[in-house]
Amino acid sequence: MTMITYHLPPAKELGQAGKDGRMNIFRRYFASSRYNRLLIQQALVRSALGGGVARVAEMEKAHNRDFQDTLKKVKKLGYLDEFLEAVREEDSALQKIIEAYDRRMMDDYDASHQRRQ
Repeated sequence: MTMITYHLPPAKELGQAGKDGRMNIFRRYFASSRYNRLLIQQALVRSALGGGVARVAEMEKAHNRDFQDTLKKVKKLGYLDEFLEAVREEDSALQKIIEAYDRRMMDDYDASHQRRQ
């Protein structure tokens, strides 16, 4: 399992991209981040088959470090406001996914609970 390394373009290219282009770049960054989180979850689940969780911890650390480095670069280049706009979009998308899981899990719980009565 190899995680995706999504590097932001160089400063000049980011500047030339314009706001819409930078927003798309930030969206692609978050898409690669979500993909990597799935790989981390998969590695965690597979660790039950053997091999332990050391690899999972390494992946988590690399993922978190990448986010910190990306945030630092965005701040340095002066695009924090746009990045935070993309963060809010990503947060909203994640919230919708979480809510869908919540509904599904509650439906499953309710159905299971009713069968036991």
